[in-house]
Amino acid sequence: MVFRPNADGTGWDIIAVQRARHGDWSLPKGHIESGETRQQAAIREVKEESGIDARVVHPLGEVDYFFRKSGGGLIHKTVYHFLLEAANDQLGGPNWEVSEARWVDVNGADDLLTYAKDKEVVAMALTELRRRYPEFNDGQPTGGDNKSDATA
Repeated sequence: MVFRPNADGTGWDIIAVQRARHGDWSLPKGHIESGETRQQAAIREVKEESGIDARVVHPLGEVDYFFRKSGGGLIHKTVYHFLLEAANDQLGGPNWEVSEARWVDVNGADDLLTYAKDKEVVAMALTELRRRYPEFNDGQPTGGDNKSDATA
């Protein structure tokens, strides 16, 4: 999950993507290519799906789920999630995989995201962001310099 400080510096925005084939809203993610680490795959997928350069800040854990492929085969998938800090703000345009990438206030992400598992990842990330940036509390500053830990 990719984050940045929001415009007024009191909370965070995250990236949500609308997948072109499905029309659903989710967090950027994808397959690990041969020779890649999980972290390298996360950085590459974020760049491909959103146009954003990012750096891994913290692992958020893994999510397992099953889905049925058209034609009937049951597929088991494991997604390794990371908290990534955006290095730039300008989102890329549509491509074959993503029809739209959007910055969303982290506190409103549940209203946009389609899948419960993605909402759980946002909750885990929000817990980590609050731990790393204690001057924020649900988007409200609680004192301290909110710029001092921007790259922690």
